[in-house]
Amino acid sequence: MLKRGIWRFIMRDQWNEMLRCPVCGKTGRANLAQDDDDVPTVQSVPSGFKVVSDRYGPDFHCETCDVAVDP
Repeated sequence: MLKRGIWRFIMRDQWNEMLRCPVCGKTGRANLAQDDDDVPTVQSVPSGFKVVSDRYGPDFHCETCDVAVDP
């Protein structure tokens, strides 16, 4: 954002999380991002997985088995 000739940069981290269901063995890769001090946000989640909100941020579950996946 340009404000009176001064650029303000927001640092944004982006990373991938490999997901694996401990029951059925399904795997996939989720993409996440996080601004300076914000809670991480999910950019994309692979087919067969769902995002479950947690007070500490997003968590992933297998849609078929409905269990938390291993990161």
